[in-house]
Amino acid sequence: MSSDARAAERPLVLYFGAVQRPEFYAGLLDTDSGTDIALGLLRDSDSVHTLEPEEFDLVERTRFADGADAVVRHIEEIGRTWRIDAVLNVDETLVPLWAEVCGRLGLPAMSGEAAAAVRSKSEMRRRFADYLGEHASARSAVVTDEEQLLAFAATTGYPVVLKPGNLWGSYFVSRCENPAELTAAYRELAATLPEFSAGQRLTDTPVEILVEEFLTGTNHSVECLVLEERVWTTPVVDVVTGTDLGGTDFHHFARVTATRLTPSERERMRALAADAVRALGIRRGLAHVEFVHGPTGPRLIEVAGRPGANRAPLLSEAYGINLIAGYRDVLRGVAPRVAPVRDGAAAVVTPYPEHAGILVEYAGLDLVRALPSTAQIDVYKHPGDLVQPRHEGAGSPLRIELRADTPEQLLADLAELQKLSEELFVVRDPEATQDPKATRDPEAAP
Repeated sequence: MSSDARAAERPLVLYFGAVQRPEFYAGLLDTDSGTDIALGLLRDSDSVHTLEPEEFDLVERTRFADGADAVVRHIEEIGRTWRIDAVLNVDETLVPLWAEVCGRLGLPAMSGEAAAAVRSKSEMRRRFADYLGEHASARSAVVTDEEQLLAFAATTGYPVVLKPGNLWGSYFVSRCENPAELTAAYRELAATLPEFSAGQRLTDTPVEILVEEFLTGTNHSVECLVLEERVWTTPVVDVVTGTDLGGTDFHHFARVTATRLTPSERERMRALAADAVRALGIRRGLAHVEFVHGPTGPRLIEVAGRPGANRAPLLSEAYGINLIAGYRDVLRGVAPRVAPVRDGAAAVVTPYPEHAGILVEYAGLDLVRALPSTAQIDVYKHPGDLVQPRHEGAGSPLRIELRADTPEQLLADLAELQKLSEELFVVRDPEATQDPKATRDPEAAP
C-alpha cells in the first residue's frame, strides 16, 4: 500500500497556524477512543510560535500573511492526500482567518460573524447588552480622546479599568484610581498599542481603547464546547490576579481548580457562560469565558474563541477531562465527554516581577520546589535576561505547576507560594552597566 493510501485511511486533525505549546495537543496523543488519528500542522511561517512537534505526522508551512486564498489552496492540497477530520485553532490572532478559511472549505468552525465578535471587545459588550441585558457585563465605552475618557469615569465613578479592545491575556490592562492615573495610563496605552498591535500582525480588529467600570469581586473562567444548539461547560477555574495581590494590573498570577465558589454559584456561572457564547453567535468550536463574581453574582468580562491557556492541563490533572479531545469532537459533530472522572486539585502559577530589570537570580526557588504540591517548574528567563511585568507586554519568566489530592492542601501551598513570590525576582536596573547592584523591591508583588 502506498504512503498516500495509508494517509488517506487515517483521519487528520490539522492545527491552523500554530500549536504554541504541548498543552494544546497532548490530549490527542493518548486518547481512549480507539481511533487511530494523525496530527498535522500547517504553520504560519511568520508566526512567533515555531514549535513543530516530532509526534506530528505532517508539518507544512505557508505565509498566512498572503491571505485566505493562499491558505485555502494549501489545505486543499493537504486534503488530496489526507482525510481532514478537523481543523483546530488555538491562536487568538487567527480566529477570523480560521473561520473564513474553514467556511470556504466547508469544514466546521466558528462563523465569520462570531469570530469578529470574539475579536472585538466593544462588539462583544454590545452583544452582551443586547442579548443578556446591561447587567451581564461591565459598563464600557470606546474612547478616542482624554475628554471622552474622563467623562466616562466621572459618570461611572473610580476606580475604572483601561484596556485595549483588540488584545488578550491582560496585556496593558490597568486599574486607575483617579483622573491623574487614568490620563497617564491612557497616554501610555495610546502611544504603545499601535506599534504592539502591528508587531503582533493584528489586522483583523480595530486598534481600540476601552474604559470600563471596575467590577468588584473574584475572577473565574469556564471553557465551553459548542455543537450547534448544545453547549457543554467545564468546571469553574478560579483566577488570582495582580489586583488580588495588591497591585493595579490584572495579570494572571494563578489559575486554580480548587474554587471557593459554592455549588449554586458555580452552576449559575456555567449557565451564564453558555448564554454568553450563544449571544456571540458561536455554534461550533471552543470558547474561553472569563468572569468576575461579585455581590450580585457572576458578570462577564470577555469571551475568547480558542482554549484558555493552561486550562487543558488543569482540567486533565484535577478532573480527568480531555479538553482538546472535546474540541476535536465538537468540530467533527460528536458530543464531547466532559464529565469529571476524578476530584483532585491543580494550579498553574506564573509570577511576574513588579518592575522591569535584568534578572540577577531567583530568590527562594528551592523553597518553591520543596512545597508538597509542586509538580513542575519551567524556567523561561535566566540570569542576564530582561524580565518585565505582564502589563508591559511580557511573557512570564517561569511557570509553576501544583497538584494535590485535596483542595485544602493545594490552597495551603498556593498561599505559601504567594508569599515566596514577593521576593522571588532579584533584578537590577537595565540601564546600569558598571558593577550593578542587585536590588529586591520589598513591596514587589509577582
